[in-house]
Amino acid sequence: MERRSTDFDRFAGDLRARSERLPENLVLMDTVDSTNRFVKALVERFFKEGSMPQTALVVALEQTEGRGRQGRSWVSTAGRGLYCTWLQPLPVTGAGPLQDQLGALPLLAGIGVCRGLAEFVNGRASLKWPNDVLVDGRKIAGILIETVAGSRGEMAAAIGFGVNYDFGVDGELPTPAATSLALETARPPARAAVVERLATTLKRELGRAGDHAYTLDAYCRCSAHREGDHVSCRIGGETISGRFAGFDEGGRFRLETPAGLRTISSGEVIEA
Repeated sequence: MERRSTDFDRFAGDLRARSERLPENLVLMDTVDSTNRFVKALVERFFKEGSMPQTALVVALEQTEGRGRQGRSWVSTAGRGLYCTWLQPLPVTGAGPLQDQLGALPLLAGIGVCRGLAEFVNGRASLKWPNDVLVDGRKIAGILIETVAGSRGEMAAAIGFGVNYDFGVDGELPTPAATSLALETARPPARAAVVERLATTLKRELGRAGDHAYTLDAYCRCSAHREGDHVSCRIGGETISGRFAGFDEGGRFRLETPAGLRTISSGEVIEA
């Protein structure tokens, strides 16, 4: 316990030393049930008090009840990963209709996390639709976005992202298809440096909200998928296979199947 506390104190001190490049509202925790749950509760409290929360970043070294997409649990072993949630008030002023912003949010968040991690792994990071970050085909990070709406129409997004930091150095991996910064670098960067870089790239990309052409082009550039690739997608309880036919203008996944072209707005690629 003492060593764990010392590790957190060192991490917190390093991160505070970088505070000029981080959101003014920064919350650091050794452990939490879920960074997304923490942020959503915070937003709800603001809304009940009739105020709007400001941009904030919550960072923890452990989650006891972490979640991924489709309600799955996210392995959040103490110290093995970085678990973060970016609080983004909506709509972003001057970035167009709220509905368009909500559609672009997953794309921009994916771009931000992918490009941030790419700087540590010699550009080898890519996005598996819709929001898994891979390094040479192995998952290193995932993103979960949830929104909170107030009774007067207020809205904010909790953009959660978890990064595998040093999983695998002793043989432990969340899944056989996972990897980590420790496995993909000769010497893993400091945890605080990873948080700083991801916060910087995420803020930069979220700042492009409203630039539809940029968003789609940047997402395609980050994508792990190439037209013609044979892939399988899980949509609810259904699994369909076919050839990747590119993204439509909203970033939805298009799949050419024996039964014709399918445009998928909600689901996940399970083979790539």
